[in-house]
Amino acid sequence: MMWRLRTSAGAMALALAVSCGSSAGAQSTGTVKPQGPSPKPAKNDQEAVAPQGGARKAASKLSVDVVFTAPLEFVDAAKTTCQDLQSEKLQDCFAKEMKKAKASPAAVEFSKELGEPGFVRDFKVAGAVDIAYVFYPYRANENQSCLIVNGDPPVIDVDNHKLVGAGALKYNATYVALSKNRKEVSLWPGDRYGTETPDVEMGAMAGAHIIVNYRLREECHACAVLGHAWYSFDFNAKGKFLGAKLIRVSETHEKAPILRDARKAVVSGVGEEFTIALPMKGAVASEWMLAKALDSGKLRLIEHSHVAPPTGSGAAGTEEVWKFAALGAGTAAVEFQNASEKGGTVVFRVVVRGSGATKATETKTN
Repeated sequence: MMWRLRTSAGAMALALAVSCGSSAGAQSTGTVKPQGPSPKPAKNDQEAVAPQGGARKAASKLSVDVVFTAPLEFVDAAKTTCQDLQSEKLQDCFAKEMKKAKASPAAVEFSKELGEPGFVRDFKVAGAVDIAYVFYPYRANENQSCLIVNGDPPVIDVDNHKLVGAGALKYNATYVALSKNRKEVSLWPGDRYGTETPDVEMGAMAGAHIIVNYRLREECHACAVLGHAWYSFDFNAKGKFLGAKLIRVSETHEKAPILRDARKAVVSGVGEEFTIALPMKGAVASEWMLAKALDSGKLRLIEHSHVAPPTGSGAAGTEEVWKFAALGAGTAAVEFQNASEKGGTVVFRVVVRGSGATKATETKTN
């Protein structure tokens, strides 16, 4: 999915296009309620079915039983069998292939209710609500998604354009600065591949805040990422959706350094982003994990490459890349544990200055 945010004569409008396949100046009070007016969708060749943020109408509680651990060959086999993309029976065909691959009845049933072929690949308990991580194999782009489930409404797609208050961006100082001299800044889904995000935080009176980040690009899906916008999806103790509000914006610097040496402190300004690269013995799967939760008042994880990205020359990569946003002033630590090795951890010290004007750098520590 893509949201395009345009400024014209001081007014902003939000349009949807579905792809086939606490620092000063960063706060916003803009909140979009789920019953709010919906912008007119742009024409597209594959509509997402997401009334009120989700396709599911049943009130039964979902559990980890909806997860389908698909065999490696499943997607290719399903696409070979279910080829008629225009057929109304495509989703039923896909569900039958899931059943043949030993998916649970709950997983098959939920797949039928998604509105397009897909399945839940992982599930996270999040207090008053839960999170289902969904894979849509027929999408060419943005085929990973996060659904907030077991609340009211029963399913909320975090990439539903009706729920994200994009208009609040025009009041955010960081966004205003990075959007100067650019024709158009678009809101796009952030990293939906891993399960480290979105962040889950306890709210007042046992409620929950689900913190979701979105990429800011100029004009198109293939355009460079300018930064990220962070929204809080808020729920009360009974799981009732209270609205989604903009809480922070961070800025990506094209030439920001990649940090590798834990003996050097990471120095960043509020609203800046930085990257930590850790060595990998192989390029097949993730070898590192966060050993401790981040101080979310200062740092948030943007994305994590679960395989080593290729080098600029196209050769196989040897580093696992973690990208963070510095969102609050102070000192914090990022502690990593190598999942394949027993023993110690690697700790990066991060100093966040109270100004977004400082690009992330390295400083030697004793």
